[in-house]
Amino acid sequence: MSTAMSPKLAAVGDRTGPQSFLVSEILSAAGVSLPAGSPGVGVTAADIVVPAVPDANRTQAQWKTDRPVGVNDTVIIESVITRVAGGRIERHIRLRDEAGTILESGTETWILDDPAAAVSTPELDFCSAEWGNLLSDSLEDDRGFTSSLSTWDGTIGLRCGDRELHLRVYKGNIIDVTRRVPHGATFTFVAPAHTWVDLVLSDADDFMRRAISGEFSSTGDGYEYLRLTKPLNMIIAHARLIARKADS
Repeated sequence: MSTAMSPKLAAVGDRTGPQSFLVSEILSAAGVSLPAGSPGVGVTAADIVVPAVPDANRTQAQWKTDRPVGVNDTVIIESVITRVAGGRIERHIRLRDEAGTILESGTETWILDDPAAAVSTPELDFCSAEWGNLLSDSLEDDRGFTSSLSTWDGTIGLRCGDRELHLRVYKGNIIDVTRRVPHGATFTFVAPAHTWVDLVLSDADDFMRRAISGEFSSTGDGYEYLRLTKPLNMIIAHARLIARKADS
């Protein structure tokens, strides 16, 4: 497993793991005794294995259980930072079995003692207003994008966790970037924050593969969502482009 994170270096995409553990050994090494069948085994194991964010206080945690982790299970534990903004760090943690099935997962919010210790990067603050403006500027010069929507009049919504951004498009041009349009988006592309991190920061541009496998969801007009898969692919490609510029 990677070493503990320093808040001065904390950035979206910073990870711990993945590393495999026998849960009983994790608990034993930490001096924790839980009988078989106890609730909360997974979150307890994650708390032991995943290092706390230094010089920060965890203020919120949400945990989801798809299949409860047992004391005798072997699990793969990993975490990734999904947002750094305003002195806050958001992190996703998941526990998988050896076949890759997600058993339990959670999201955490940490508040840094020194808000300046971790600097927000707009290029990686997915679906924020600043990120949307950078994305719009990048797409403006892409003739492939403008031609693919040359006859289209509507709004593309992009959602990352609880943040949603609307791109108002008229005949290939993005004419507005906003949180909401009066009648809502034509459709909204929806993905959790850790999926956005994987999409934008992975070495491979695999949006189409993930889309075909059903990793994303949508709200609104499902027909338009499917019909505009190509422009969506271009949007993600430009999200990857601006992220690389921030890292250069």
